[in-house]
Amino acid sequence: MVKSSPAEHEALKRCLQGDEVSLDMHGVRERVLRIGRLYQVVRDDSSLSADICVRWLVSQLKVNLRPIWSPASQALSSLAQNFGNVVWNIIFSELQQPQGANQVPDWLTATKDDQNVMDPWEEERSWRDPTAHRVRGTALSWLDKFHHRKIIISEQKSSDRFDPITFEAQVLLTLGQCTSLVEKHNRELVTYFISLAGPDAPARLPKYKLQAWLTLFSKLSNPKALHSTDTLRELYRSLLSYPDRALQTVSLSCLLAYKSPHLQHHEAKFGLLLDETKWRDELTSLHMSSIEIKDRPQVVDIIVRLLYGLMLDKKGRSRGSDRRAAVLTALAGCTDEELYLLVDLMLKPMQSDSHSRQDKPFSLRPISSDISLKQQSGYLTLLGDVLKNLGSRLTIYWPALLGTTLDIVANAQNHLSNVTAVDAEEQAEDESDEEESESGEVFNSRILRSLRQHGLKRLADFFRCPVEFDFTSYLSTSFSVIVTPRLELLDQENTQAPSALLELFYVWTSQPERSVHLVQHDSRVLPKVLDCLVAVNVKPAVINRVFDIVERLLSYSADDSNFLDLLVQPHISQLLKNLTTLVERTKADVALSSPITQRQISILSEVARYAEDSTQALTLLGLLSPLLRKSSRIISEKIKVKLLSTLGHIFPLLTELSNSSSVEFSKAYELLSQLFMSLRFTASRLALTSAFNQLSVINPSIQELASLLESLNACSSKRIDEPDFNRRLTAFMLLNEQKYAALSCREWLPVLSNALYFVQDADELAIRNNAAFTIRRFIDLTCDPSNSEFEALLMRTTLPALKNALKSKHELVRAESLGVISYAVSKCDRIPSLQEMRPLLAGGDEEASFFSNIHHIQIHRRTRALRRLAEYCDEGAMRSRTLVEVFLPLVEHYIVPTASLDHLLVSEAINSTGRIAKHLGWSAYSALVHKYIRASKDKSEGVRVYVRALVAILENFHFSVEEAVQQVDTSTDDIANSDHEGLVEESLSTPSADKQDTKKIADAVHTRLLPSLLAYLSNRDETEDSLRIPISMGIAKVALHLPSASRDLQVGRLLTALSQILRSKSQDTRDLVRDTICRIAVALGSPYLAVLLRELRAALLRGPQLHVLAFVFHAVLTHVTSAQGSNDPAIQDLDDCVADIAHVSAEVIFGESGKDVQHEDFRTKMREVRSSSSKGLDCFGLAARYISPKRISALLLPLRSIVAETGSLKILQQVDEVLRRITSGLNSNARLTPTELLVLCHTLISQNAKFLQETPKPKASKTIKKADAIVQRQRQIVTETDHYTNNSFRFVVFGLELFNTAFRRSRFDFQDKQIINRLDPLIKLIGNALYSSSEPVLIASFKASASILRCPLKSVSSSAPVIARQILAIVRSTGSGESEVAQAGLKALASILRECEGAQVKEKDLLFLIEFVTPYLEDPDRQGTVFALLRAIVARRLIVPELYDVMADVSAILVTSQATQTRESARSLLLQFLLDYPQGSGRLQTTLGFFARNLSYEHASGRSSVLELLGALVNKFDSALLAKHAEMIFVALVLCLANDEDKSCREASASVLQSLIKRLGEDERKVFVGHLHAWASQQGQAKLRAVSVQVYGLIIDALKQEASPHAAALFADVQQILDDSVQSLTLLDGDGEDMDVDVEWQPPYQAMLAVSKLLQALPEHTLDAVKSTQDKLVPYLLFPHAWVRSAACRLLGVFFAFYGPTPTLESSHLTLQLMKDISGKLCTQLKSPNLDAPLGLQIVKNLFFIGKLFCTVPSSSPSAGNSNDTAETDSDDGESDDSAEHPNPTQMSRGKRSEDPLPWLFSKLSYQARSAHIARRNRGNASNQTTWSLAPLSILRFFAAMVSHMESTQLERFLTHILTPVYRITEDDTIRDAGMEELKVTATELLDLLQNKVGTTVFANTYNRIRQGASSIQQERRVARATKATTNPEAAAKRKLARNVGKKESRKRKNRAFADSRGKLKRRKEGE
Repeated sequence: MVKSSPAEHEALKRCLQGDEVSLDMHGVRERVLRIGRLYQVVRDDSSLSADICVRWLVSQLKVNLRPIWSPASQALSSLAQNFGNVVWNIIFSELQQPQGANQVPDWLTATKDDQNVMDPWEEERSWRDPTAHRVRGTALSWLDKFHHRKIIISEQKSSDRFDPITFEAQVLLTLGQCTSLVEKHNRELVTYFISLAGPDAPARLPKYKLQAWLTLFSKLSNPKALHSTDTLRELYRSLLSYPDRALQTVSLSCLLAYKSPHLQHHEAKFGLLLDETKWRDELTSLHMSSIEIKDRPQVVDIIVRLLYGLMLDKKGRSRGSDRRAAVLTALAGCTDEELYLLVDLMLKPMQSDSHSRQDKPFSLRPISSDISLKQQSGYLTLLGDVLKNLGSRLTIYWPALLGTTLDIVANAQNHLSNVTAVDAEEQAEDESDEEESESGEVFNSRILRSLRQHGLKRLADFFRCPVEFDFTSYLSTSFSVIVTPRLELLDQENTQAPSALLELFYVWTSQPERSVHLVQHDSRVLPKVLDCLVAVNVKPAVINRVFDIVERLLSYSADDSNFLDLLVQPHISQLLKNLTTLVERTKADVALSSPITQRQISILSEVARYAEDSTQALTLLGLLSPLLRKSSRIISEKIKVKLLSTLGHIFPLLTELSNSSSVEFSKAYELLSQLFMSLRFTASRLALTSAFNQLSVINPSIQELASLLESLNACSSKRIDEPDFNRRLTAFMLLNEQKYAALSCREWLPVLSNALYFVQDADELAIRNNAAFTIRRFIDLTCDPSNSEFEALLMRTTLPALKNALKSKHELVRAESLGVISYAVSKCDRIPSLQEMRPLLAGGDEEASFFSNIHHIQIHRRTRALRRLAEYCDEGAMRSRTLVEVFLPLVEHYIVPTASLDHLLVSEAINSTGRIAKHLGWSAYSALVHKYIRASKDKSEGVRVYVRALVAILENFHFSVEEAVQQVDTSTDDIANSDHEGLVEESLSTPSADKQDTKKIADAVHTRLLPSLLAYLSNRDETEDSLRIPISMGIAKVALHLPSASRDLQVGRLLTALSQILRSKSQDTRDLVRDTICRIAVALGSPYLAVLLRELRAALLRGPQLHVLAFVFHAVLTHVTSAQGSNDPAIQDLDDCVADIAHVSAEVIFGESGKDVQHEDFRTKMREVRSSSSKGLDCFGLAARYISPKRISALLLPLRSIVAETGSLKILQQVDEVLRRITSGLNSNARLTPTELLVLCHTLISQNAKFLQETPKPKASKTIKKADAIVQRQRQIVTETDHYTNNSFRFVVFGLELFNTAFRRSRFDFQDKQIINRLDPLIKLIGNALYSSSEPVLIASFKASASILRCPLKSVSSSAPVIARQILAIVRSTGSGESEVAQAGLKALASILRECEGAQVKEKDLLFLIEFVTPYLEDPDRQGTVFALLRAIVARRLIVPELYDVMADVSAILVTSQATQTRESARSLLLQFLLDYPQGSGRLQTTLGFFARNLSYEHASGRSSVLELLGALVNKFDSALLAKHAEMIFVALVLCLANDEDKSCREASASVLQSLIKRLGEDERKVFVGHLHAWASQQGQAKLRAVSVQVYGLIIDALKQEASPHAAALFADVQQILDDSVQSLTLLDGDGEDMDVDVEWQPPYQAMLAVSKLLQALPEHTLDAVKSTQDKLVPYLLFPHAWVRSAACRLLGVFFAFYGPTPTLESSHLTLQLMKDISGKLCTQLKSPNLDAPLGLQIVKNLFFIGKLFCTVPSSSPSAGNSNDTAETDSDDGESDDSAEHPNPTQMSRGKRSEDPLPWLFSKLSYQARSAHIARRNRGNASNQTTWSLAPLSILRFFAAMVSHMESTQLERFLTHILTPVYRITEDDTIRDAGMEELKVTATELLDLLQNKVGTTVFANTYNRIRQGASSIQQERRVARATKATTNPEAAAKRKLARNVGKKESRKRKNRAFADSRGKLKRRKEGE
């Protein structure tokens, strides 16, 4: 520094200044500033100063402070411009060997190993003590003699750290800023770089260093001028495939710096491929084919390398497999030759290339130790994706790829084979997972196994590629190395999942030519693969893979016999053995139903056909038999078909089957026989029939049976899956008519199985009926005592199957099965289980039999059947097993939502289930309970019904647990496990239950049943309240059977839970809980009533809850005192509850909550709040009704307190109302005797009651109401005022009303002296009360006076005048009759005047009363009192003119008053006056004339009132007096009858006319009849003639037998009227359907009614009527008025009834032509749209008579076939949608009709029924959709009547006529309305009736013939339509268009109907 120049000194000074700045964030800015100014002091000629500055700047690059690196680099770049050599020498030397690295002295690093000694933590790591740690550290410091030296050394350690890696990167960045300097010295730099990164470099340069170097080279402007530029360029190309985007990017930049013309246009594409966010989009748009040919070599090379690097890159968001798939998809655009680069890149790490192993024979090569296991694994992973995407494109490179793969696998296998067991254990214990060393001396067995597995997978991938490649040489060389060593443990290695080797074997089986590898190289392969099936703990995945192999081999062997001999046949024995073992291991049904087990059974059935000896066949038979017996849920029928086919193959191998007595034959025979019962599908039944036929071939003794079974299961050869009905029905007929008696018990087994299967066929009626008939035939054989084995077969097979069929969801199946059981019950006398059901047959009464009615089509008969079953169950005659197996399934089918079934039937089913549960054993009962508990937790629509059923079952809990010990064993099995199976078990019977069973029941109830029910109840979900709350009733019923302690606990929990639910805001919830609590209270009885009320008070405390509380109190009291809807006794004692009742009721009436409700602004939606006050009043009345006399004071004390505390009128009115309710209750109290009641009345009236004299102590208020004002201006003085003195009279009124009510209810026995003695003092008290100043007391005393004066007391005679005068005085004092006191006084006077003769009243007083009340005659509010008083005065016979005047006013009121009560009172008064008072002849004539005139009064009420009075006068007047005025009354009544528009007035006039006729003599009657005859003879007066005949009918009704003299006149008039009506009516030639003809219908209608009445009253005139009227009625059958038609039909029915039940043409006045004419008109009536139900019924009766008459006509047909043929022809015609297209059978058989009328009648009615049905199906015929069913319904009823009448042989002729419309109706599913439902009901009943009448065989054959005919016609029409669509497409298109138009119109019609219905609903709501 001394000799330095100023420039050097300045440079050094600046460096020192810069170095003095602190190296932290505070000094960064200053140091950066000084670094930037440093080069300014260096002169151009001062190289030493430049050297100093360069070295100092280089040192700054070594400092670990990033902000100063960039300024230092810039400063060096600036210096390099002038001092380039200086800068280069220093920087390059530093780049080669940086100064300052590894210059730490040895003494500073010598103590590194001793650092842990200064930190002596204890070995225990779970818990360390810091204090103890410090103590140990201090102690070690004292003991260590070098402690001070260590502290000095540690203090001298520098915290600075030199980072050579960062320094080198900064040096390269600095050189990047000096590119000219670098280009100048590029030889040195490139040489040094190649020595580091070139191909001959000793080690590979790290990625970050490469990136830094390449970044430097990318900045050079002319890379071609660099030293070794080709080497560099090749290095750049190789680095493009490096799996790092940054390095790829900089390599690409270096490469692009050469500016190749082939790459310039693709620079952007290369850049996008390396963009992490855009590479996928660019890859998608990359089209390799669009690259020009001249550019492809370089461009494709770069793209392949870049994409290869992208595939191997592990960074990025996408997964490696997805990235590789995308890249390889893009590379698919390369040509096959261009893909060599990809293969080279893949094989380069494996030290191979794409052209290796092309021409040389294949041999395995060892893997170099330089290739790491990780590289091998990566190669295999990448190879998998390459083969998946490009495998078929790389076939020419497969030798290199496949050979390398096999080398890797073989190398891994060799190393794994050399690893000993000890080495494997040591390596497994090693926790570290480090990679293998590159030397290859240490191998990780886990990685080697992974390599082996991946290698085998890749080998399998090669085989999967769809290319032709010869693998033979490769497998031959490598098989012994790769596969053979693993065969020994193959079954053990493939237990958890299929290994890669097993997958390879599976791939080999994908092609038959490759499958030979399984046996070509090692014969142990297939056996070992098969052994995997029976390996220990083998998993399903492995079994499935082996099954795949076996299935493929079997499929190949089926086509190639050589393949079979080579691969399958040698191993068939082992395969059968393993499959057998596998099947035997599968025991559980759940496992059998799994797909893998189904598969193994299927394979077993296929393998079994290759069995060759009887041993194998016998084994298979024993193995397959249990499988075939399993249900279809476990073993599908598709599998069973294969198993049956297998049995067919092995049967010939079993020679034992030829012996019928052998065990093998018995097993096979029973197996196949029982399968006929379970197999459902057509294919399975055909396979079963085939197997049975093969068995019959071996054993010829069953060939005939096999033929029968084949016929029973025959299927049509024309249509798929359709039975061959002809063969089946023929077989059934042969069986049921001939063979059944000859079959042995063994032969019956398959026949019964078939019958039991067919009886469950819900679709085919004929098949089902024949099957049931077959079982009945077998039951007939069972009844024979000699056939004991038949009975065993019945009990073992038939009855269980029939009982199981009762669970079917099809009602037809259940009905048929139950019918067979019913037949067995009626026939089998020696079977106890059937005999116990015999009482349900009701002695053969079909109307009462349970079996006949439980499935009856009429719902009410089902309900009655359920009721009879329940009643019979209550007798206890049936076992639990019978109830569970037979009746419970039947009843449970009706426990469904009421939306789908009649609610009454559902309710009865629930009730029956409960009553059945009462007789079940514990297991069955418990299972039933838990079944419905589970059902009640579902969210289906039937939950409500299930809950009801559960409650019914719980209510019938009948197991006594009183004797059960309280400490029960909680480890008892859960009773819920015995679900459905438990229903069948007989676990116990209640009477004989021992202690253990009782303990078991108690345990189940205490620990399971009741807790689960309470938990279900307490589930607080508002939406389910309505579902879970009803359970509580069942809980209460169960709890009643518990011991007292447990019962109190459970009942308390239940009541608490229910009381809390009452807090719910849901009204429905509260209503439901209230109803439930009421029923529970009744069930629990009086001991728990007080507990219930206390629980309710504890739960409902404030606000609206109090109103709810009162409401519930009232409901509970109402129910418990009446026991509504319960068989429990009502509670008659409420003494314990009276305090709670009075408190709650008084609160809602008088308390704050009650006052809130009374406020005018109060609004609420709670029903309880609105009505709580009335409920409180009712509670007072109920309490008074059921308390003892000593507790009455407790009920009245709250009222005593309220009366004393308030003077509010409103509250006092409420007190009066409460007292009235108490009055009514006490008078209804049976515990309060009349004597005690009188004592109570006396004390109340005299005010001597003790509780009234006690002054209640007011309760001190705990809180003081806070005033609104802050300052209290005036002292508030609270004065206590006792209002009792002013209000005490209310208790006097209470006493008087108590007496009045008791007297009104006749509670006093006047024969009892004690009562008389008690009543006598009351007269004085009541009389004194008349002098009270209180109006309520006066009113009550008036009533009491009137009552007590009627009692037979001694003091009545003396007291009555006084009391009457006092009352009269009080009335006078009122001055008007409008006051309530006056009205009460008048009523009392009326009663006294009427009842008490001793009460003498002066005439002037009576006149005063008349004058007093006369003004109020028209007052509606006071008319009752006025009329009562006037009746009393009239009863006194006071004759004064004023009274006659009043009666005149009463007569007017009788007519004009609008009030019914007023008119009745006026009539009663006037009638009494007319009968008792003298009436002059003129006055009476005037009065009657007044009444006659008013028969035309404008209002019907007035006319009706007059008629009632006339009726009373006619009945009560003297006959002579009545005869004088009879004619006037008669004429007036007839005019009223003829002209009055009101129906009730006409009826009343008719009644009065009849009464008048009865009272008159014969002479007057003749006069009247003369008038009638004259009126009836007037032509042109239709109305007059009608009324005359109508009066004829009234006379006949009135006189009965006495009307006989007038019969001739009636007949004459009727004939004249009928003749005139027929002459005046021109009947149309049509069918009489035109009802719009304007014709007088009343005369003939009334005439026919009159004749009907006459014949009913006088049957002896029937013959005369028949002779004179019968022929005249026929035209009226088609009269254009419905009433006339009905009357004609009814009268005709009366005439027909005259001939008796068995009419004949010879014994009657009938002709065949007349009957045909009548029947034709009746049939025409059935077609009328105006047909109604009564007319239809009468037509049926008349047709039935005609039908019976036609039955007596001898048939002229030579055979019965003609009628059937005609019916079948009609049936064919009737299929058409347009019935008009076919001729009417009436027109078709005119000739036959005259000769044989009965077939004509049946054919016509059958045709009409079908036509009506077809017309209803026609969419256009919608006018009478509501009444369309009446005609076919009437026809079906006629058919039913004829079936009941005719003999079976005669009926067979007409089966087709009857069944054709019945079949159409029952099979119809397009019409859905009420009429169709009724039709189906009637049709079903008719089918049953027919079957019972003609027999099952005949019925089934006819029914099947009709069914087949209809099906064939439908099929022909479908074919015709299809043919028409082909041959005439235009017509088909028009038909389709018309159908679409019809659909459109139908939608419009439905929309209009819907809109109209909505409009009606809206208008209805608006009207409301």
